[in-house]
Amino acid sequence: MLKDKSVVITGSAKGIGRYIAHGFAREGAKVAIADIDETRLQQTLGELGELGAEAMAVPTDVTNEETVRSLMAQVNERFGGIDVLINDAAIVPHFNWNDKPRWPKIQDMEKTWFWDTVMGVALLGSFLASKHAVPYMEQGGGGNIVNLHGGGGLTPPGALAYATAKDSLITFTKFHAEEVRDSNIAVVIISPGAAIATEDAPEEARNRMPGPDYAGPRFLLAAEASMELSGHLLDYKDGELVVLQ
Repeated sequence: MLKDKSVVITGSAKGIGRYIAHGFAREGAKVAIADIDETRLQQTLGELGELGAEAMAVPTDVTNEETVRSLMAQVNERFGGIDVLINDAAIVPHFNWNDKPRWPKIQDMEKTWFWDTVMGVALLGSFLASKHAVPYMEQGGGGNIVNLHGGGGLTPPGALAYATAKDSLITFTKFHAEEVRDSNIAVVIISPGAAIATEDAPEEARNRMPGPDYAGPRFLLAAEASMELSGHLLDYKDGELVVLQ
């Protein structure tokens, strides 16, 4: 049961993170949303309030360790602990929306944006959030961490930085799961199930592609994943979680 569980969701001002936050709110969880987009963060906080959730919003740069440390401390103080962490924050290319240019090939790639930022938000952000959430989970006797997977087509070129970051999270999940297994913390990784057209996608893409609700309850189920599933890349099929890798 997720009712009254304390849940932290990074990258949750919009898109998949916002959808995930709505899902936890409907389940009666206490929801902490974190994002660098302060305006949209407050809008989503208002939506969670309309759903009757106890919620808080903390502006957070997941690549900055002090802001992540502060996020977890604030959530612990407000909610009395941390039960679930959803590492959703990422810079997503959204090439399938057809209004976005392809990112450069590696020889033309700017390190500061395509490596430090794209890799940093997804991979470093997941590391920092996990690092500072785990002590509170241990104090509470356990918890669940859900990392988000994603991908991009090999051709045409452009998805290298994003796909590398997301695939690296598979290995991160596997190894982190073993580190915290004795603390009764399950760590899994799962994707939305398809390329998604979020609320910010152009109308043409929203008419052609699935919306966030395509993900169904997979993130809610992943937040209650058993220790037997810990360390694995999961999918959602026929109403249940299944192991892909």
